[in-house]
Amino acid sequence: MRIRRFLAKNYTQALTKVKQELGEDALVLSTRTLNAATGSDGLNAAPMVEITAAVEHPGQGEKPGQTAFMESERPVHLREDELDLKSLIFTLLTRTERAQSLGLKRHQLGIYSRLVDNGVNERLVSKLIEKASAETAETNSDSDAEHRKITELMQRALLCKGGIQLNGKRTKKVALVGPTGAGKTTTIAKLAADFALRQKKKVALVTLDTYRMGAIDQLKVYGEIMRIPVETASNRKELQNIVRKHSDKDLLLIDTMGKSPKDDSYCGQLKVMFKDLGEVETQLVLSVTAQENILQASFKQFSSLGIDRLLFTKLDEGMSFGSLFNFCLRTRIPLSYFTVGQRVPEDIEVAEKEKVIRLIFN
Repeated sequence: MRIRRFLAKNYTQALTKVKQELGEDALVLSTRTLNAATGSDGLNAAPMVEITAAVEHPGQGEKPGQTAFMESERPVHLREDELDLKSLIFTLLTRTERAQSLGLKRHQLGIYSRLVDNGVNERLVSKLIEKASAETAETNSDSDAEHRKITELMQRALLCKGGIQLNGKRTKKVALVGPTGAGKTTTIAKLAADFALRQKKKVALVTLDTYRMGAIDQLKVYGEIMRIPVETASNRKELQNIVRKHSDKDLLLIDTMGKSPKDDSYCGQLKVMFKDLGEVETQLVLSVTAQENILQASFKQFSSLGIDRLLFTKLDEGMSFGSLFNFCLRTRIPLSYFTVGQRVPEDIEVAEKEKVIRLIFN
């Protein structure tokens, strides 16, 4: 592995040198600004920028497991276990250094830190800022205009297609799937109340969660209050009979069992249950308080079903919302609803792009 230091008048020039000499795969290890020095004419020279970068492909004469650090043309060899370069990147550098290594300007550091602090991926933030800067530069706009452009770009990147759309004469079948603790059962009750009580539609509920008696009892209580039929299906045949029985309904909401993202078999069971039911809209229910890797694992778990919408719960409990933004951009699945509390039916709302942006910017 080769490590080199590069000096230039600014970060843009230094990064250009890095790419020219080490290629696009070069890893930026550190950046710093060197204080101005006094030249031979007695005048202060301009400060210089120093970037230390590395490339993983071994150079001539290097042995596997060694790193050649080029300084004054003298290589010093380090073992890979002494210098884990990948872990150095974006960990040892300060926030400012990381931003500068991405080529950001001083006036952009504020919004960079604000977005990153709220969980938006650092490299995604840098791309947003870069694009916003390029688009506003043509009109000689100020930093406020650049910030507005960033929020505009974030809104354009999100997909929101409204709530559940009924099919008219045919029964709309909607299944809520997701990990344990995401809040599927309470969310189903909120949706049922909205359509039955507010929109005056004919609604039926069915639960496939026959292992948790508490979930069944909870739905039955909601059903009695709202005067909505609640059914239980433990196999494909029972579910088919329930669908036929309630073919006069506008909306059939299907509650499923919460599963750990590590359980790969449950999705296959649901595919068997839904077979021959006609079109079933699948909404993946996720808690905004979950870690981003859990969100991604849950998406992977249920993706074979064909996820139509994302529904995020517990927005009232969330501390940062950047992971929601990252996840939506990664999956490109439209948002449907947000839940913002425990009250039924009040605490549910149709997802809007503006709401996501407001949450990220507090």
